[in-house]
Amino acid sequence: MIDAILDDTTLDDLSTLLRLTPDIFAEVAASEESRDAVRRRVVDELRSDPAADEVFTRACCFEAPFGESWIHAPGTTEAYLSLEVASEALDTGRHRALLARVALSTSTALPYDYRAMAAERLLPLGLGDFRRDFEEAAAAHAPLPMRSLRAKATTRTDGIDHLFPIPETAEQRLALLDQACHLKVRESRHLIATRVLQLPEQHGIVPAYLCAEAEQLIARDAAAATIRPSDYLVSWDQELASVDGQALTLAELLRITLLCPEFKLPDARVRPALVSFYRSVLRISGRSIIGLSAGVFHVEHGTAAHPSYFYMGRDAVLGKGCVVDCVGGAVLQQGSFLGGGFMPILVHTHKHIRASGEPGVAERKKVLPCVFAAEAGARLPMTAIGLFETADYLESGTTPFPGIRPIALD
Repeated sequence: MIDAILDDTTLDDLSTLLRLTPDIFAEVAASEESRDAVRRRVVDELRSDPAADEVFTRACCFEAPFGESWIHAPGTTEAYLSLEVASEALDTGRHRALLARVALSTSTALPYDYRAMAAERLLPLGLGDFRRDFEEAAAAHAPLPMRSLRAKATTRTDGIDHLFPIPETAEQRLALLDQACHLKVRESRHLIATRVLQLPEQHGIVPAYLCAEAEQLIARDAAAATIRPSDYLVSWDQELASVDGQALTLAELLRITLLCPEFKLPDARVRPALVSFYRSVLRISGRSIIGLSAGVFHVEHGTAAHPSYFYMGRDAVLGKGCVVDCVGGAVLQQGSFLGGGFMPILVHTHKHIRASGEPGVAERKKVLPCVFAAEAGARLPMTAIGLFETADYLESGTTPFPGIRPIALD
């Protein structure tokens, strides 16, 4: 099959080639020689035909149907092969145009780390005619609203959880996610554009804010001058959508994605929307996977919904059925793998505390939060089913699983 594609020189077949997913690509280009031939074909097409730029740029923006393309696999010198190919195949002007378009893209499927890396690689080339575009993106964003204490005090509750309206149909629920995606993409464009304008147009590395161990793990793993650990400090009270005039927070939207049945299925309409939601709203990195019936959530305790870290590096996996409670926070470095196979695992990042003699309801009011850390390549195996109580390991600082450990909050 790969020979048939390489023998045809039409632009349509370049598009077909870039649609191949990594697993299919590995089957049709099984040898290193054939993989090198495919890469040379893409490079040659980009060098010889400027019209190929549009298809390749769409792939670099992770637009459908190129979002899961083999071209986003790890490169030899870059975290993404597509960025490596762009540097090799394009002259300065075309390369600048591609990187600027990626950095300022409104694509909701574009991973945040990829956007930031494209922006970083743009700096040595200079912004050129795109400076004004970056200035407009930096100036256009307005801070998103946060739920006020007054609004929380008047929110209906059943005694444990507060109650909020959920649309009746799957289409309406997908529309909620789409609202949230576009708002957070605007925020991400603003962050990256601001960084690009602040950094000198040369090879300059800005130190990360290494004020806590969790931030050090994020900074080391993300490894980009245009990324700050604070980019992954999630404001769970941020209001991102509304139903019948009532605003919904990020925490509420995450609960909808976990509890409504359509999001547990490999539906061709729903699954891409859910992936885009996690990429744009939680800024999970490229090639990371959140499996079916897996996800992230944050539950308020009373009126408290303090921001906490959630970071998911490249090639990290939340396996099927694995859920992370982020009241304390979670940092999943590159290549880490948590559970899977629909074996239910709840990673609990805070511990409920009740003093002797207190009623059961008091346990909900007092919590000990911490950060769940999975270092690069670490694995929480499927055999660890049930509840993983991260805070239980705070005293020892280690767990039975190598690379899985708790981090105490400052």
